[in-house]
Amino acid sequence: MTAEEQERREECRALVRSHLAARQVLACHPQDIRRRLNAGREHDFTLAEVEAAAAFLVGLGHAEVVRAELGATIYYKATSAGVLAAERSL
Repeated sequence: MTAEEQERREECRALVRSHLAARQVLACHPQDIRRRLNAGREHDFTLAEVEAAAAFLVGLGHAEVVRAELGATIYYKATSAGVLAAERSL
């Protein structure tokens, strides 16, 4: 992996965490997160990149998975640790 690829991953993780933290009472679908992150950006993040970033944040305890009550759709929601980390820009 190149340094540029790693920087892109880290940027995506930070943006996903910020997005979730700003909407801490909501559970967000990965496609909605992607759409919001890509608004006005030169280089769009793919859905796979957003999903990987969200899964990474779940592993850190900065996000949690919320499953749709009547289906298998997965949403992500910020945890308290994720909100605090976003506020502190960690």
